[in-house]
Amino acid sequence: MIRLDNVTKSYRSGKVKIRALDNVSLEIKQGEFVLLNGPSGSGKTTFLNIAGCLTRVTSGRLFLEDQEISHLPDHFLSAIRREKFGFIFQQFNMIPGYTTWENVSIPLLPMGVSDKIRKKRAMNLLEELNLETRADFFANELSGGEQQRAAVARALINDPEVIMADEPLSNIDIKNAGMVIAILEKLKNKGKTIIISFHDSQPQIVKLIDRMVFFDSGKISSQTQLQ
Repeated sequence: MIRLDNVTKSYRSGKVKIRALDNVSLEIKQGEFVLLNGPSGSGKTTFLNIAGCLTRVTSGRLFLEDQEISHLPDHFLSAIRREKFGFIFQQFNMIPGYTTWENVSIPLLPMGVSDKIRKKRAMNLLEELNLETRADFFANELSGGEQQRAAVARALINDPEVIMADEPLSNIDIKNAGMVIAILEKLKNKGKTIIISFHDSQPQIVKLIDRMVFFDSGKISSQTQLQ
């Protein structure tokens, strides 16, 4: 499904060159549930951003479904993101001036979907996540847990093949975390490819994981097959 071959991602901070990813190679199969584990700054988020076509590689090659996409023009990468990926960001990335259902349905806007259909699809997801009563609230009126559940709904609105989640349980309580895990389990059972990052132990989600990949200082230090 997704393959990185000898990928390096470098940044400059003043005169210092930082390698966020250092010659990383990893293949993720269709329908696989992969957990990226490691301390903050180990390269997990950079890996997600590259695998999800949000960031370009500095060197190396990125493949999606056996097609190299490393150097495709931006408009092609944007289309791939819309059609293939759903993203759950650690900081939610809700837009304050939009209602909950409008935030959830934003990925459908570039596809030309009508307001009526966008709202219907958003409401179906919000109901599944017990957020239907907050549909017309503005994003800044939601609690952290509500914003995270809305972010999950937004990631699923286009029925993506791949779900990318960066620390999806880090800013929510146990009850809301359980709800998000239940949704991820449903997605796994539907055959979705799921890639999630965590920086510490998350025993409540390990039962769903097919493979754990451990990052350290921009490199993959080890892998563990769980299922």
